[in-house]
Amino acid sequence: MSDTTSSEPAVPASTTPAEPVAVTEPATDTAAEATYVAPSAPVEKKKRGVGAWSFVLGLLTALGDLAFLIFVIVVLVGAISAFTSGDISGVTTALGAAGLTIAAFFIFFGGFFTGGLAALLGLIALVTGRGRVLGVFGLLFGAAAIAVRLLLLSSGQFVPEFG
Repeated sequence: MSDTTSSEPAVPASTTPAEPVAVTEPATDTAAEATYVAPSAPVEKKKRGVGAWSFVLGLLTALGDLAFLIFVIVVLVGAISAFTSGDISGVTTALGAAGLTIAAFFIFFGGFFTGGLAALLGLIALVTGRGRVLGVFGLLFGAAAIAVRLLLLSSGQFVPEFG
């Protein structure tokens, strides 16, 4: 059981004085002020420009391929619908478009260049550590673009001849 004869005060005694105490400032040492320590030079943050360029080139190559594929599908569907309706002039115009052949030539071989550059920059970004995540995606997009072009050339489906 507890002893109830001695009671503790409800509020503990305060140790702070009732009157405000003046704080004296420590004396400054002139020798301590004379020693100046220069702040360290800021550490230069690694830039991710190589990886970003790899990603942009790989993405542009992939998007260019998709856009050209959609364009070819639209032209072929238009030519088929013109042929089924009996409009022969529409078929010859759609199939005889020299612009489609030139666009296919430049997109196909331009994709080799941009896809290869994207893959190369992606590898450089991985090795140097400048934009590794973007470099990985640029490497994947570039390698996929080159793989598609090599498969088309090896299958014999795409023959870029003008004659």
